[in-house]
Amino acid sequence: MNDDVHELTETEAKTIAGGTDCKTAIAMAQVYVITGDALRALGDKEGAASMYGRAYGVLDGGCPT
Repeated sequence: MNDDVHELTETEAKTIAGGTDCKTAIAMAQVYVITGDALRALGDKEGAASMYGRAYGVLDGGCPT
């Protein structure tokens, strides 16, 4: 088992994330937020939190700065 820690470069992170640019990431995150809002309105707090987390992840991956 290899326990070495390797910090990803920005280029490596973009490759892993599929190369999503920031503009696309913002659009995708908006869809997740809207879906989360709908789930919250329907009383599904866990589902809403999941969607909000996905929105954050997409933004963090696509807009790292």
